[in-house]
Amino acid sequence: MGSQALPRAPVQTLIFLDLEATGLPFSQPKITELCLLAINRCALESPPTPQGPSPPVPPPPRVVDKLSLCVAPGKACSRAASEITGLSTAALTAHGRQRFDANLASVLQAFLQRQPQPWCLVAHNGDRYDFPLLQAELAALGLPGTLDGAFCVDSIAALKALEKSSSPSEHSPRKSYSLGSIYTRLYGQAPPDSHTAEGDVLALLSICQWRPQALLRWVDAHAKPFSSIRPMYEGPASAETRCYATAALPSSKGGSSRPEQGQGHKSRPPVQGPGVPAMEGFLTPLGLLALLTLAVATLYGLSLATPGQ
Repeated sequence: MGSQALPRAPVQTLIFLDLEATGLPFSQPKITELCLLAINRCALESPPTPQGPSPPVPPPPRVVDKLSLCVAPGKACSRAASEITGLSTAALTAHGRQRFDANLASVLQAFLQRQPQPWCLVAHNGDRYDFPLLQAELAALGLPGTLDGAFCVDSIAALKALEKSSSPSEHSPRKSYSLGSIYTRLYGQAPPDSHTAEGDVLALLSICQWRPQALLRWVDAHAKPFSSIRPMYEGPASAETRCYATAALPSSKGGSSRPEQGQGHKSRPPVQGPGVPAMEGFLTPLGLLALLTLAVATLYGLSLATPGQ
């Protein structure tokens, strides 16, 4: 894990992140869609002045970098997840989508490296879902350090703090801090394209444009290293995946990302499956038969050598 220190300088790039996946954390979900939208700090510090009447929802900055991908998860989506996101494993496979692999990890790393540093990932409920799920996918490839150098914040914590500071004496019923509820509370309408990764990222950006200077101050004070996030679940990569991953992805620190010799292979069971002879399972009965034969022969020999009763 990396350092727990705050950014040494004000965050320069905010990277709004949303993931869609096969299910809830207890099911060890896999990513089905991801979207990252990167904007420079100045886009929030100095928003453009709208021409004519102000729109109810602030338009996104003109200068953005965006990465949006669908991913074949390699496991079935839950029915609820498919109904919410509109994605299914069958549809993703039929459209030729690829798995979350070392190439995708390399794309994520390259996307960050195109942005001014320090970088900060911003996700709604990120601490409990998006960040640990992304770490789990990277760890399963044997590439947990892919996004080292990035910081992260959960926008729920940020927006709770901003709402509290804007009306500290207000005693209202407990509020919902779902993305849709905050958006509706601020702008009087539901967000478009909910539960698509890109739609949720744009809704999150709109919410963060509500009090941008206060948001930036909060991010600078509370951002934590992405490397401090624990994976949602443990899923060791196969030896084949590790070898491919380390060959395909350069180290984010400039050196070799290949693990030390022997790492990651000690506890792997023998590979068995279609086309692979199960020799261990075949030899075990033969060994027992030979042992029994030897024991019978020994007893028979002893009985011959023993005087009759």
